[in-house]
Amino acid sequence: MTAIGDILQEFFSPISSETLWLMPETDDYTVRVRKWDPVIQSVGRTKFNLSSDCAKWSRDYVSSSTWKPTMTDSPKPGAFRDFVASPPGTDPETCKSAFIIYVKSMAANKLPFVGPLIPVEQTDNLYTCSIGSFNIYTTVDSIDCGAKTATMNFWMYNAMSVTSFGQFASHPVFKLCGMKTQFMWWNWVEDVNWSTGIVKTLPRSAVASGW
Repeated sequence: MTAIGDILQEFFSPISSETLWLMPETDDYTVRVRKWDPVIQSVGRTKFNLSSDCAKWSRDYVSSSTWKPTMTDSPKPGAFRDFVASPPGTDPETCKSAFIIYVKSMAANKLPFVGPLIPVEQTDNLYTCSIGSFNIYTTVDSIDCGAKTATMNFWMYNAMSVTSFGQFASHPVFKLCGMKTQFMWWNWVEDVNWSTGIVKTLPRSAVASGW
């Protein structure tokens, strides 16, 4: 399971290195982002596009078994792209507050005292602020335009970098931080049916997330 603290610690470490984070649908971070309203809206737009132009999806947006997520900002080839820029709740003040809560709990966790350790507090705001703007690249693992059904494979992407960290990257407190880019990919699969005119997500009998 991936905690946002793991990614932040790698990003801020003095010996930070570029890292590829792959989070399948069973990962806690993926479960969280799928409940985030900007992601829900992006997925909704993507499903509507599929239901409106099934032929194009059948031709242009079919999953490839050879594609693997990499440490690059290049778009996923052969995928439908929905970009969300600076969604609500990722403003500097919200992010600052979430980060302060995290740092204070980290410090308290290291204090010597008798009793159980205080858990590090990683709020939902910390998870989403650490993403900020994002892309969702979607392909279909299978599609049947006649039956109006498809298996949609979603890959959500964000890179945590010095650039995305903005003006805060030059703050003296971060002078010794490595801030090497963290490439973050979240993946999940959904079976959908739009035969009634409304796109419905069908329950999956088993987790089938993959490349």
